[in-house]
Amino acid sequence: MIEIKTQAFRLMPVRVIWFAGRPQIWRCLFSYYKQSSYNKTVSGYCQEAFYTKIIDISTPVAAFESGFDQKTIYEIRRAIKDGVATTTETDFTRFINFYNLFSKTKGLPKLKTNFSNYKSHTVITKAVYNQQDIVMHAYVVDNEQKRVRLLYSASLFRNEEAPQLKATIGRANRLLHFKDMCLFKERGFEVYDLGGYAANTNNAALQRINQFKDSFGGELIQESDYLPLPTLILSFFNKMFGS
Repeated sequence: MIEIKTQAFRLMPVRVIWFAGRPQIWRCLFSYYKQSSYNKTVSGYCQEAFYTKIIDISTPVAAFESGFDQKTIYEIRRAIKDGVATTTETDFTRFINFYNLFSKTKGLPKLKTNFSNYKSHTVITKAVYNQQDIVMHAYVVDNEQKRVRLLYSASLFRNEEAPQLKATIGRANRLLHFKDMCLFKERGFEVYDLGGYAANTNNAALQRINQFKDSFGGELIQESDYLPLPTLILSFFNKMFGS
């Protein structure tokens, strides 16, 4: 379990608690439980089901690699042949700037400055091609539970017009996932969490993301998010009155 101190509505202190068991009732005012293993209702919280795909990286590399589909195996090998390299990134600001360029092309919210609250619990990796960063991943890491969870993934895919480079970026993303699994395995982690799964969705875009995650094999599991009711109420009034 890890706790991240952050803020809601720019003023109210909130703790985001990852991978905990049963939420504590007395913490319902300002605590948001993310991916709890508990699956029953708890007073003071709104429970929401959360699905994700996890891969057991405690096994030999060949064992979890055998769960990849043939396309993924081919694209990983092709990315290596193309000269894509992978490494870690220690510059948090560099990642935020990279992600925000990506989010603009996708119409997604920008990363805010409070993302820096995750810094001590975050590992950033990247794929590099022709000395240019083309894909980046940010993970929240729980050393106690030996679990890593993908928080953000960004690429230059939508910024490029050349079909060949787009294909290289797509392959680099798969390679980076594989190399990340190997990296975290070397560091003693056992669970690689692909960061959510849109179960039973009819949304075509989400279905494509599901298919990408399915291509790495793994196990689909259900966990629970617990949102503090006071914060939800404040959020409702904030939207109502635009404050």
